[in-house]
Amino acid sequence: MPQHTASSPRKAKLPGFDSEITPVLGIGLGLTGLLLGVKPRLAAWPLALTAAAALLYRDPERTTPAEPHVLFAPADGTVISTEEFYEHRFLHTDAVRIAIVTAPFDVPVQRSPVAGTIAYLEHVAGSYHPVHDSRAAEQNERQYIGIKSAWGPVLIQLTSGPLARRLTTQVVMGQQVRAGERVSVVRFGARVDLLLPYDILEQLPAVGSRAGAGITPIGRVFAQ
Repeated sequence: MPQHTASSPRKAKLPGFDSEITPVLGIGLGLTGLLLGVKPRLAAWPLALTAAAALLYRDPERTTPAEPHVLFAPADGTVISTEEFYEHRFLHTDAVRIAIVTAPFDVPVQRSPVAGTIAYLEHVAGSYHPVHDSRAAEQNERQYIGIKSAWGPVLIQLTSGPLARRLTTQVVMGQQVRAGERVSVVRFGARVDLLLPYDILEQLPAVGSRAGAGITPIGRVFAQ
């Protein structure tokens, strides 16, 4: 099956931003300063564009609580649905799907919901449809990241939105990940589904609630 390999090692970056945006911020702020000295009325344009670019490339450091029996949100965004179905790629069992929609200006970095080992990677090419519709979204470009944890497998499904054109995976097969560790990036909006065996979790999130990747509890494992 086709797989996306991990991106190149993380480069030096400005605190809170992806390294890709560092030169853009430098150019934008430099041009703003130049125009302030020449044509102050025009300085607002490069400043506004630089600010918009900065929002799209945010990558803040986060501290995930040390709670081994808690599942954390894999993405920033709004929970739009929780549903049960049979998952055939990695879980091979009846599963719960928790769907989160990430807006274009939400932080675009996805994080592991649990500590474990990367055991499944698959990339599926596709077209572009609204991500709120599960059936239509299944035709979009997708990336699957499967994680084996101490209490069972979980699968992250990344689905590109109409504006997204690149799904970047930051993990490789066999890699050990911590809860809250970065695993992927999808910019300009996406749908992030978290799939897990339906009988291991309680306290699922409410539809319409907001989630923060790696910091918002999204479920708790039943007492073992």
